[in-house]
Amino acid sequence: MGSKVFRRRWSLDDIAYDKVDRAVIADNRDWFYLLAASSFVEILSDLYARNLGDYYAGDDETCAWLAYKWGPEEVQHGEALKRYVLTVWPDFDWQRGFDGFRADYAPYCETALLGPTRALEMAARCVVETGTSSFYGMLTHASPEPVLAALAGHIRDDEVGHYKGFYRIYREYQGREPHSRWHVARTIWRRAVEVDHEDAYLAVKNVSLVHEARADFTRHDFRVFRDRIRAWMRQYYPFQSAVKMLLTPLDLPAPLQRLVVPLMVGGARRIV
Repeated sequence: MGSKVFRRRWSLDDIAYDKVDRAVIADNRDWFYLLAASSFVEILSDLYARNLGDYYAGDDETCAWLAYKWGPEEVQHGEALKRYVLTVWPDFDWQRGFDGFRADYAPYCETALLGPTRALEMAARCVVETGTSSFYGMLTHASPEPVLAALAGHIRDDEVGHYKGFYRIYREYQGREPHSRWHVARTIWRRAVEVDHEDAYLAVKNVSLVHEARADFTRHDFRVFRDRIRAWMRQYYPFQSAVKMLLTPLDLPAPLQRLVVPLMVGGARRIV
């Protein structure tokens, strides 16, 4: 299976960088940190894709999808965000920040750290894609700048497609190596409660070290930043759709799902 099988929905040429309204966003420190850090994480997807490719070696269809669809689209997200960041904040030394992030995070990108089985790893990937699609959905609605809103919308749509791809693979492996609903739920829960994702912390850290020329960036500094972003989440985060996506791999009976969804949405809103 070759790369020509897979098509992308959009390219950087579709983003109107020349029409970015810098005046409405350039002075917002949180937007700068969020977008620069996100560009780091997305571009580093080349490492994630290789790890997953190694883990699923022998499954040619899955490996082709990871190598020619998921991985390149994730990197394109990073390149698009990078270009936006440098359009609005041209003085930021993006490459130095990214080099620091890559050096810090590379040790965490090991195949040995993936799930105990191929099915459960795909369930965990569904959690990740739920988070990313919901995150970019939030940015789409929260953005004060129209070009950024359009860009975030493109990324959100890709991430929803990636969720569907991982879910399809999960179903295939779940059919071959079935796990109880309890085991799948435990995997989903463990991944979902990892609020201090190492990649997010290290990305924001390296943006800060370069942008502010500071000597250190602590977990406390990251929590302060994250708490400010929670104000956006309370207003713009798509809790309902995110909960439904999280629950999909559990294949709950419809009556139970109708009961659980509002409870989880309410709980998530209270936590945020």
